[in-house]
Amino acid sequence: MRTLLEIFQDTKETLCRYDYYIHTQKRILHLTNSEIKIPHLMGMQYLGKPNQFTGDFGAYAIKKQRVTMESVEKLVRKYYKTEEKQRRMLEMLHRKLDNLGELGEMFSSYSKLYLYEKEKNKESEFQSDYLLVHETGKKILHLGLVKSESGKGIYHCNSFMTTYQNDRDRDSFFRDLPYRYEITRIVRENKDTKHKEVIYQSVEAEQREQAGIEKMLAAAGIRADGKLIKSILRLNKKFGIYHTADMLNDSEALLGKCTNKREESLVSDFLALWEEKRNGM
Repeated sequence: MRTLLEIFQDTKETLCRYDYYIHTQKRILHLTNSEIKIPHLMGMQYLGKPNQFTGDFGAYAIKKQRVTMESVEKLVRKYYKTEEKQRRMLEMLHRKLDNLGELGEMFSSYSKLYLYEKEKNKESEFQSDYLLVHETGKKILHLGLVKSESGKGIYHCNSFMTTYQNDRDRDSFFRDLPYRYEITRIVRENKDTKHKEVIYQSVEAEQREQAGIEKMLAAAGIRADGKLIKSILRLNKKFGIYHTADMLNDSEALLGKCTNKREESLVSDFLALWEEKRNGM
């Protein structure tokens, strides 16, 4: 079993080292988080006195191991008097703690995005503006996203819960939500280096992008083939942007984006292929 501190650190690596840009056909949600959001996702608001283990206090307590997996159970037994309430609370907490490690997969594979409208769901666990839902095996992960006060289009994670396929109410958080958006792609940006990478793209979005590349190459007078198109698609995903013909012609700028040898190899292979096609070979 992972410790509370390990869960906190792993979640911080996923949510706080990177920003995420969730693209739909109508809007882009910019998701950004700091470590003070994590205790709430872990369920620490249900422990101790009000706000004792949330926000800055919660992050500090976890990092200094003032609260541990062992003390979680002690706190539940102290503040919840009946055995049934204790059982239900521990089950709910472990559904959070045991599955926060799946967030990376949630962002990098097929998920559904629902408009949640927290004003209409005041009794729900999720006081969120959007709900991201991801099914993996027997589990259904739910991540609430709430608008930030710092700017338009910016969101934070504010709720997390897991249900299981054999739960009677496994879809209760989203089954009555009327508005759902198809995610076309998710771009991950390293906060320190500003390096962007497409970590998820829908099949339909990739097909549209491929058609756009074919048109771009035709306009530039370059014969398109599957190998070249795939190479450009890989560049677009790796650097999180759509490369125009002018950008592809700028070998110095392309190489300047590289932060490691794998990226240098990707760009070098493309440039060799691009030179061949430009010369009509």
